[in-house]
Amino acid sequence: MGYYVCMDMLEKIKKIEALIASSKSEGEKHAATLAKNRILERHKQEPAEKPLEYTIHLRNEWKKKLFVALCNKFQIRPYRYKRQKSTTVMLRADPTFVNNTLWPEFNKYAALLEDLVQDIIDDLINKIHDVKEEELVIAGELPEAP
Repeated sequence: MGYYVCMDMLEKIKKIEALIASSKSEGEKHAATLAKNRILERHKQEPAEKPLEYTIHLRNEWKKKLFVALCNKFQIRPYRYKRQKSTTVMLRADPTFVNNTLWPEFNKYAALLEDLVQDIIDDLINKIHDVKEEELVIAGELPEAP
């Protein structure tokens, strides 16, 4: 499956998901859900590259949850082997799909997640104590305690 076909499918799915979210009637929502399922089913039936097994090591549980959510969105079943770290995710998928769709979308959402977490941490620290600097940088002897 080529890059443009993959991006075309991703764009269609995004538009359909927006339609599902904004639909006012059950009929609209049902029709959009059926259209999304047809696109995903067609993607499964297309001759693709041989799926590869990927080992994804993520730094924390939040990113793991994000990655698993994206896998589930594209109907890819993530797993891990016994004794693997809890932040490791395994999956079998078409390399073109992983490289051109799944991984770029994960990176986009991971950057948003990091920005949000940083904003929350900064806000929390400012609520605890109005801090303008993270630490006092000194040269020489320690200042006397107040």
